[in-house]
Amino acid sequence: MTERSLDVRAELDEAPLRSFHWMLVSLVFAAILFDGYDILAPAYVIHFVAKPWGLAPSQQGFLVSAGLIGVAVGSICHGVIADRVGRRPTMIGGLLISGVFSLATAVAATSFESFVLLRAVTGLGLGVVMPLGTAYINEYLPNSSRFRLASLAAAGFSLGGVAASVIGILFTQQHGWQVLFYVGSGAGIIGLLFIAVFPESTEYLVAHGRSEQAARLMARLRPERAELYRELGFDELRPAAAAPRGDWLVPVRKPFVVSTIALWLSAFLLLFVNYGLSTWTPNLMVARGDGFALGFGFGAALHSVPFLGGIVCGYVADRWLGRRAGLAVWCGLGALATLGMVITYNPILNIIAIAAAGFFLIGGQLMLNNTCAMTYPVNARGTGTGYMLGIGRLGGILGPYIGGALLGSFGTADVLFYAAAAAGLLAMLCAAFITTSNWQRDKSVTTDPVAASHEPS
Repeated sequence: MTERSLDVRAELDEAPLRSFHWMLVSLVFAAILFDGYDILAPAYVIHFVAKPWGLAPSQQGFLVSAGLIGVAVGSICHGVIADRVGRRPTMIGGLLISGVFSLATAVAATSFESFVLLRAVTGLGLGVVMPLGTAYINEYLPNSSRFRLASLAAAGFSLGGVAASVIGILFTQQHGWQVLFYVGSGAGIIGLLFIAVFPESTEYLVAHGRSEQAARLMARLRPERAELYRELGFDELRPAAAAPRGDWLVPVRKPFVVSTIALWLSAFLLLFVNYGLSTWTPNLMVARGDGFALGFGFGAALHSVPFLGGIVCGYVADRWLGRRAGLAVWCGLGALATLGMVITYNPILNIIAIAAAGFFLIGGQLMLNNTCAMTYPVNARGTGTGYMLGIGRLGGILGPYIGGALLGSFGTADVLFYAAAAAGLLAMLCAAFITTSNWQRDKSVTTDPVAASHEPS
């Protein structure tokens, strides 16, 4: 390849790590933090409204699931939008929607019906954040630090769950559950900040013929080559041919279809566990007699270490086991850790067990997200990631709802942990079918030489 035909993906892969990368990681971290915050925040509402609103256990679970319905729709639909109109406007729109309707929930949710409706609309915005943020940051990071920094950006998800626990424990009893959603409206403030500082994806710009804007961004990433970009007149920073029509079908075509189904099932099962445990564990521990602060401290323990779990899983996969085996081992160990919740009712051992479940199962989800983002070519990357997390959110919807139904039917907390362990074991089996497709060599899949320049990580 000559200097007059620059491979944009290679230019980004070989860039040294700069402050511009750190700014992008920080921005995506802040956005994803609100997605993680939103997971645990509704769990604190159940404690305050179950009796006043006369809710059955399944309805209590639906207080969480309602928002996840919107999240699932947002996750599935956003990818097609982001791959068409851009990552930047789609992310900003998602943050603004979630911020505005979080505020509306705090102000206007006075019944089960109004709460469910407002949470569903809030979810439409939140459904954008994780899949788009994951795809976006993977498009910018160099090869030498991609997984490490992508996991760091995704750590906002776990720390958001911890933040919800802290606010729930410290402020809800004094100020009411509404305080959770006043804080959640901060997503809108982040959205306004993004208008000023969040750049479009360079790969997206090149793939859509906006090479001049892409070259300016690349000059910030590689200033030592800025003169070369200017000399080229930006004409060579573009794909050789336009992306094929029907990009939204790429994930379900060969050679992706087997990996796509495995990714969908894995995400479904892991998010079933994530949302089910996030919703019910704090309330179940309170019911066991652990007290409000300690009971909801289990929620903080669940979400305090998954980002470390994701990083360690990636290291183990890179050095010894490989991607599929690494993810499978994490799911299996997470299932065993979850069973620790039914072996003993000792609070200290239970906190260790639930933290280990978060480390392995939620940590495995973070690795799964990054794996999915780099499985597809650039013209279908947002779509593929959105599909996976959209399908996965269906598991998140069912987790709280089925958890409530199981608790109502069996009357014991143990049944929830058995169900979560079973889902972890099934995810372990699904991970075996996630393959690395050599799509960059298959010209029938994409004609995008930018995306075709590297092997999925």
